[in-house]
Amino acid sequence: MAPNRSPRIERAEDTSRQALAIGLELAKNATRARTLEELQFVLVNDTRALVPFDRAMLVVHFEGDSKLIATNNQPTLEGKSDFVGRLNDLAPVLRGLERGLVLSSEALKAEDLPGDIGAALSEYVTYSQCACLIVVPLSLPDHVIGHLMLEFFGDSRPGRIETLTLMNMVPFFSSALAQKWVLENRPAVRKSFMRAISGRAVPLRRQLRLKVVFAVVVPLLVATAMWLPVTLKVGGRAEVAPDREHYAFVETDGVVKEVLTRTGASVKKGQVVAVLDPLEIDYEIKEAERTLESHKAEVEILRNLGAEDASKLAEAQLAMIRTLRARQKVEYLQWKRKFLEIHAPDDGVVLDEKLESLVGKKFSAGEAFCTVASPEQLLVEILVKESDASYLKPGQAATIFFNFSPEQGHPLVVKSIPPKFEATAREGNAFRVKAEFVGPRPEVKPGMLGVAHVDAGDGSLWFVLTRRIVTRLREMTLMF
Repeated sequence: MAPNRSPRIERAEDTSRQALAIGLELAKNATRARTLEELQFVLVNDTRALVPFDRAMLVVHFEGDSKLIATNNQPTLEGKSDFVGRLNDLAPVLRGLERGLVLSSEALKAEDLPGDIGAALSEYVTYSQCACLIVVPLSLPDHVIGHLMLEFFGDSRPGRIETLTLMNMVPFFSSALAQKWVLENRPAVRKSFMRAISGRAVPLRRQLRLKVVFAVVVPLLVATAMWLPVTLKVGGRAEVAPDREHYAFVETDGVVKEVLTRTGASVKKGQVVAVLDPLEIDYEIKEAERTLESHKAEVEILRNLGAEDASKLAEAQLAMIRTLRARQKVEYLQWKRKFLEIHAPDDGVVLDEKLESLVGKKFSAGEAFCTVASPEQLLVEILVKESDASYLKPGQAATIFFNFSPEQGHPLVVKSIPPKFEATAREGNAFRVKAEFVGPRPEVKPGMLGVAHVDAGDGSLWFVLTRRIVTRLREMTLMF
């Protein structure tokens, strides 16, 4: 008859068997993880089935860098959070910890731990305010590659059997972590690894032949391609603009009272586009008329007095001259009043923006009020950098791609190249090259934007790729 066993021993055995089963399941999940991210999830989440922690963190030490890469309560690490910063500061210190630790906040003593690891862990436990901290080193035979940290808060504590089982799972976790990290972060190693386990290794002779091909044939092909003729294309931002612009001039001084058109509106030649305020000139006319009447009365009085005093007749003659001048001023002002209306100079479309804001503005005679352009006389202005302008000449083919339909190109031909460049914000010094539409002109309006390039002749691919570098080097040599 088997001896009687105490309930405590039986419960301990059941706990051990259960912990072993869970540990083996964790080891299986870790080794079967397909990616590094999936393995991280197993280590900081699934291990709770064995040790019911409150928070888990995974720190790794690869390529001379130690950092936190996963935690169970953050699907994506917030790099700027204080918690992640603390763990990243602690990670390099943990690199020297090669044995597992179970630390209690009540009994934690920094001097019991090696080097500065004790002080760092003590400071971290104080910061996190956890009641218990388990630190599990993940290591290969001669190198620590990571640490799994488990935190317990409140009255929860890890069981002894479960903790020992977790420590015994370290070889499985370490091996899986090293494999997934190397295969994910080293493509060349991954390729060699997959080729080695697939059984389809490339024969040595074939490898040598491939190396010879890449060492000789590929550079030869590249060198040949560098001298193949290609079309040099230059250009940049482009804008639809009128070939000729007509200005509606103000014919007399005055303040704008009313604007009768707007931006983009079609106008006819002679159409009134704005009216000047007549108050000022009407006041001048009335003042001139009053002066004229005064001079007329003066002449009449002097003539009546001339019958008694001959000298008054001479004064009457002078008053007649003043009357004549006053009448001429009235006539001039009345003639000037006819020019209070501003007329469109030609048929076309108004280009200026916010014309309504000109109400109340004073204009001088001869000053332009607005610009009118014919929609039938449109071309494209292409901004070409100063360094590219020397390759251009009239008659070259060009293409524009408008912003409203970037997939469709419209053919152009270069019409003229200005003699001087202008300073622009984006291109620097640039020439505003004018190009005409070839064939049917698309439905465009002045001001529409796009990108255009000009076929500036043939050259080798090497020349096209290096011309800017050569130009820059020449500019730099002039500085010394």
